[in-house]
Amino acid sequence: MRMKCGRVHDHPCITIIYHDAWTAGTEDGVELWDPGPHGKALYFGPQTRRMPLEISGKYLAVTVHFNAGTATMLGFPNNTDILNRIVDIDVLFNRDTPLAQIVPREKAYKDWVKALEDGFLRPLVEAAGWQKPDPLAILFEQQCLADPQVSVEEFAEGQNVSKRTIERIVKQAFGVTPKQALRRARALDMGAALLGVTRPEDSAEIELRYFDQSHRVKEIRAFFGMSPSELKNGANPFLRLSLEVRQHRRLEALHRLKPDEPGPWRDPDKEPPKDRPRG
Repeated sequence: MRMKCGRVHDHPCITIIYHDAWTAGTEDGVELWDPGPHGKALYFGPQTRRMPLEISGKYLAVTVHFNAGTATMLGFPNNTDILNRIVDIDVLFNRDTPLAQIVPREKAYKDWVKALEDGFLRPLVEAAGWQKPDPLAILFEQQCLADPQVSVEEFAEGQNVSKRTIERIVKQAFGVTPKQALRRARALDMGAALLGVTRPEDSAEIELRYFDQSHRVKEIRAFFGMSPSELKNGANPFLRLSLEVRQHRRLEALHRLKPDEPGPWRDPDKEPPKDRPRG
């Protein structure tokens, strides 16, 4: 069985894949990533549009998301250079032991996270001197999540800095201009609403961000490569998951959800056990 889907993330992420091969439509063309018998760790750069994916059969994926501006401080590529691209983490860091092999798949999920944190991420953080992203990048990320209707000029004025300063910091932390980041945030919220992974009371406000239906259709096509109805009615499991993760971050930023609390669109009775291992 071959599954066609896609994903879109506004910030970089690590995705470790197991079992069968993935095919991805990247900035450099169509790429085939075969995890082999032990899995493969991939680094996905920020995305300015939906990345088409095909998976040929069985799959298991473990994903770690980075916040704005953090990945480059840990030795990952400049965000502007990695837009819509994928790189092999083992090659990037010249690793002797493949990163995918340190995940104890026979154990509980929390052990997977701990293994990646202790065996890979924490050493990078320590080597970087425990740096933190620029506070303005963090504030701009909060703005994108809470209210992406603001103009770049309004945001800069609110922080008492120049527009040029915001443009420089955001381009470095996001890989795109502030205007592009805000536009993308609006589109990702609209996509999440169409896929039913927003709070019902937020959907109307999200739709009102667009002038009219034709404007909304144009933006959805630009970011997702399909019409709103195609997005809403199609099978988009990976895309739905990536947008759901972002909506969770959005509700956390708005203090409407705790970090370990499932989104209100989730059915608690259908949630998998947190400690159930998978092969």
